[in-house]
Amino acid sequence: MRQKIIKISEKVKVDKKDIEILRILENDGRIPILKLAKMVKLSHETVRYRLRKLVRSGVIRKFTVRINKKKLGYHIYAIIMLSTWNYTEEKWNELFKYLMDHKNVATVEKITGDFDLKFSFWAKDTEELDFISHTVKTKFSKIIKNWNSFIFTKRYKWNELPI
Repeated sequence: MRQKIIKISEKVKVDKKDIEILRILENDGRIPILKLAKMVKLSHETVRYRLRKLVRSGVIRKFTVRINKKKLGYHIYAIIMLSTWNYTEEKWNELFKYLMDHKNVATVEKITGDFDLKFSFWAKDTEELDFISHTVKTKFSKIIKNWNSFIFTKRYKWNELPI
């Protein structure tokens, strides 16, 4: 199967109808095309064409599910920001690999400012939260300079589409 390679910096033109389609799909990626077409007041052929265009251009990377982690017993979502010091490339890679491979870790991001690295993870309870935090702090204590953690208590808005 041939894939088109899209440069990340390549801007794709979308119109108001494309944005409307994306917003609906953001809330329900499994919506039938006929229902989607009715909601955006376009023919189902036009909606199908627009969807293919959005997928081919890389605007839609994949269709996925948004899992309710609380239903699976994960009630705590935490973000950790840390700054590092006195590290070798080998030790940095070890930290990075540890976080990337950890089943509870949701995101790992290199950041700028007072901190170097941000990661987020899910925990079932405060004991698991403390265990994960303590394990990372202990395992990488020689290279972690500062550590700041945040626990989400309530999300008021989630928007994948900043347009």
